[in-house]
Amino acid sequence: MTINATTTSPSEYLSPATFILCAALFMLLEGLGVQGLWMASLKALPIAILGLMALRHLGGLTRRLTLVALSFSALGDVLLEMDFLNQFVFGLGAFLLAQLVYAANFLRFANFRNRRSLLRIVPVILAAVLLAQLILPATGELAPAVLVYLLAIVAMALAAAAHRGHSGLLFTGALVFLLSDTLIALNKFITPLPFADTAIMLTYYSAQLAILYGVRRAQA
Repeated sequence: MTINATTTSPSEYLSPATFILCAALFMLLEGLGVQGLWMASLKALPIAILGLMALRHLGGLTRRLTLVALSFSALGDVLLEMDFLNQFVFGLGAFLLAQLVYAANFLRFANFRNRRSLLRIVPVILAAVLLAQLILPATGELAPAVLVYLLAIVAMALAAAAHRGHSGLLFTGALVFLLSDTLIALNKFITPLPFADTAIMLTYYSAQLAILYGVRRAQA
């Protein structure tokens, strides 16, 4: 992994600023009800920018796994934005693969045998159990797919919780990702939430950005 800790060039800020601008633009247009196939590309564009940032700031297997996870995330973004039969299941499948790759990446540096990891892990497990009890009965025939995805994202969060080093930002990103998907589930299966689309995308983009910078910091 390549990190320059002494100097900061203007290009260091260009990608985060572009990421924020593109994410804000998509959320604005989505909030205004703009539709079209090109919106799927715009939705995935911030994730593509994170991929460029990963190429710049990460290295080795960490970079490759992060790029794979971001690629599956971008694919999921596109699939969920389109309208076709079983669109939700295909989008869920893409994000399932993203979560599994993230989990594999974080597990390489995990240590479950310390007090900090336990203090992080226990609340995640309790929240996952409560979420499963709330959501799964309302998912109908999608229950198996939703359960598998829930297990995958919880595994990702647990791996982030046990990550060695300065992993607070990484763990925060994992929790916010879990929050974003919780909002999706509540909005889709339980009851429509006010400003759901904006809240979901804001937490999702924030989570992906935090995970990228969290990996960079934790594995420095």
